[in-house]
Amino acid sequence: MLQGNTTRLADPSPMPSAAASWRITARRFWRLAGGFWSERGTRGEALSIAALLALLAGAEVALMLRFNTWNRDLFDALERRDGEAVLWECLVLLLIVAGFCVASAGQLLCRRRLALGWRNWLGARLTGLWVAAGPALTPPNVDGRIAEDVRVSTEEWVELSASLLHALITLASFVGVLWVLSNHPPITLGGVEFGLPGYLLWFAILYALLGMFVAVAAGRTLIRTTDERQAKEAEYRAALVRARDTAAHGGVDAPRLHGLFGQLAQAFERQSRAFAKLEFFVCAVTRVGFGLPFLVATPAYLAGAVTLGWVMQAAQAFQTVAEALSWPVKHMPRLAQWRASAERVLVLADAAQAQAAAPAPRAAALPAAAQPAQG
Repeated sequence: MLQGNTTRLADPSPMPSAAASWRITARRFWRLAGGFWSERGTRGEALSIAALLALLAGAEVALMLRFNTWNRDLFDALERRDGEAVLWECLVLLLIVAGFCVASAGQLLCRRRLALGWRNWLGARLTGLWVAAGPALTPPNVDGRIAEDVRVSTEEWVELSASLLHALITLASFVGVLWVLSNHPPITLGGVEFGLPGYLLWFAILYALLGMFVAVAAGRTLIRTTDERQAKEAEYRAALVRARDTAAHGGVDAPRLHGLFGQLAQAFERQSRAFAKLEFFVCAVTRVGFGLPFLVATPAYLAGAVTLGWVMQAAQAFQTVAEALSWPVKHMPRLAQWRASAERVLVLADAAQAQAAAPAPRAAALPAAAQPAQG
């Protein structure tokens, strides 16, 4: 908030209002930081690295598809007790693993290169806005906020975007696998013939939606507590900076530092409880997901409609689709951390822009007797 000629940020990390949406936050952040992807000096390298990252993600999903069929081939060979085929599948597995290693390491390098470049660009822009605002803008610990919040907001955006892209490619690829695997002769359960098209896919979707509902219900307080904890971290860092500046004059306010750390500890505990609540339910849903695909696929195997290799392939594809659909649940803590940092970056940028645009105060007019004589 701007007040008078001396501007301070009223709250180093104000919590978003209940009406604020993820879409609004993302759009405002992109308006501030999206120039990295469009300006001439950075656009070429950024888009090239992003394209390479997408290519490597597609290659990794292709390897996942091959690994899925490898599961079927291996267990079919085991069911036939074909030792030569099992040995061949072991050699195939080595090649698949080598491909995974190359694709995974390449994606990591691309993500880190993008994050570093974006952080440098956004940090320079925020620093420029802060300098242009002049000495009237004095937010607490501005150097630490530019360094840390810019780092978190850009790194998490890159990591989350890359993982979302990977999940979408995976989902698009494995939906077809589950649909095809569900296309086997009808089976009889309790004297009733069962032959629902795509039933493996529908089970995977229902399971993922249930997990998402449980996680969202359990983690509603995570965003608020994450933002509160990071706000207290910023206040404590700012107090330490002031203590360092006044230490030479014997002005360290130890009780205040102790009180701020106590508030930080309380915020940390509230965030820990929110994390634990979310982890409890996510762990339960995840562990159920390890066994559920086999339970869903077993009736077809017991009825003799499919092979053991089919069961293993179907279970692995089921888990892959469920994991891709559960992307929001899996990344909820990171989404909360990104939003908290992005909000603080936006607050700092808004305050700097408002102060820079404010008209300079006019000098008071001199009394007539004090004006210099003419001529």
